Amino acid sequence: MMKLIYSRLLAFICFITSIGILVSCEKDEPATNAGKVQLLSFGPTGAKHGDTLRFIGTSLTSVTAIHFAGTNAIVEQKDFKKVSSDLILVIVPETAEKGYVTLKTAAGDIVSKTQLNLGVTSSVTTMTAQARPGENITITGKFLNWVNRITFANDKVVETFVSKSQNQIVVTVPADAQTGPLIISYGGTDSTNIQTADTLKITLPVATGLSPDPVKHAENLTITGTDLDLAKQVIFTGVSAPVTTFVSQSATQLVVKVPGNAQKGKITLVAASGVKTLSSTELNLAMPSITSLSPSPVDPGAQLTITGTNLDLVTGISFVGVTNAVTTFVSKTPTQIVVTVPSSGVLKGKLTFSIMNSTLTVQSPTELVISGGLPPLADFAFPIYTDGANAPFQDWSYTVEHNFNSTANVRQGTKSIKAVYGGNTYQALNFHAAPDNSGPNTSAYTKIEFSVFGEAGTGGKKLNVIINGNYGSPAAQVTILEGEWATFSISLSSLGSPAQLNEFILQSAGWTGTIHIDHVGLR
Repeated sequence: MMKLIYSRLLAFICFITSIGILVSCEKDEPATNAGKVQLLSFGPTGAKHGDTLRFIGTSLTSVTAIHFAGTNAIVEQKDFKKVSSDLILVIVPETAEKGYVTLKTAAGDIVSKTQLNLGVTSSVTTMTAQARPGENITITGKFLNWVNRITFANDKVVETFVSKSQNQIVVTVPADAQTGPLIISYGGTDSTNIQTADTLKITLPVATGLSPDPVKHAENLTITGTDLDLAKQVIFTGVSAPVTTFVSQSATQLVVKVPGNAQKGKITLVAASGVKTLSSTELNLAMPSITSLSPSPVDPGAQLTITGTNLDLVTGISFVGVTNAVTTFVSKTPTQIVVTVPSSGVLKGKLTFSIMNSTLTVQSPTELVISGGLPPLADFAFPIYTDGANAPFQDWSYTVEHNFNSTANVRQGTKSIKAVYGGNTYQALNFHAAPDNSGPNTSAYTKIEFSVFGEAGTGGKKLNVIINGNYGSPAAQVTILEGEWATFSISLSSLGSPAQLNEFILQSAGWTGTIHIDHVGLR
């Protein structure tokens, strides 16, 4: 027992002795950083402006000031909330920004190894209400020096500013910005975005006047208005491609050449943003207007007098049945044209006039009747098409193009069918009895009749005549004549003597071309 007590006492004495040795060594060894200012840590992270910030280190009483990132973000020693050798307490100044902190001492600056970040909430008080692209706008508010990005409408991001301070930002409006609120993005420990309550209105080009009125194709059109220097494109009615090259351009006047295919209508101005504005008035184009054709009937090869207005703009006259337009005139003035009628192939129909510097055409309001032309056709006992589809037949056609109200080439009446076949064997004009697929009883009729005119390249081409959906076995074929009307009469007996005519089809036989069909019916 005594032996155990003695052993424990000896161990305790050795422990006390060892402590004495350690304390004496620490006390005797001189401190290597004695009197040197050291910054060991600072915080807290996420502190806000006006909060107390704690700096921990050594010899901190030698710190004469603390410089924060930001303009005039300096706290002098006299304004420290507390200072001791190992601790400084300061209030974070309102102008402090994210960045390194510098402790100023007589021996030199001590810069923090990490950046100070703060919790801020930026806000907007006012902003410019309206501006032109490229102009500067001013935004006022709080903690705007923390803003790192402004997004304009149409997702136009700006990260470079004209100037930025705690309470104000000046920024340039992007060239392609659109009207809308702004998205303000700011940093800090709680970085986020805010949207302005107000809308920034972006100035757009506005056209208030067009001259001359009317204007001719290929002439210069003067557009007057406001902010026209912002227009990047001009769009004319009827023209798919915008005009981007101007004769001249200023804020109040834009001069542009009128495209050849421009039509009457409003002018559209397009800004760099793609936003469009319409002119307040319509563009009127100087176009030929035909008032009379004399004489009518007229003999082929004779002279025809055409009266009207703006006839000096006419460059060519197309006669029905004649492939090439007449471009040489006996005489031409703004109110009268005298032209020689083609001596062969000319047919009754409206005249088509080509216009100088334009892709547009105009037609005469009345048909020119040709002396000695085709004789009139008798009325049908049951008409299928005469100036339009007659009930119960409807247009069920399937061609590249077909127009049941064409006036381009008429055999009789005022309208015919223009059909463009595209080379597919199964393309056809289809007269279909609808809605119940029930056509007329054929017991009172003996034949079906129709007239066809072939345009260039269709001479000798075949049309399959199909009735009642019998595509596999065409009932008959007819041959197209190029440049003239031909009337075909096909007996119902040769078509299989159908009890009813529910469908009548004129199908191409694998060719491409344009034909006109008129006066279709049962006799």
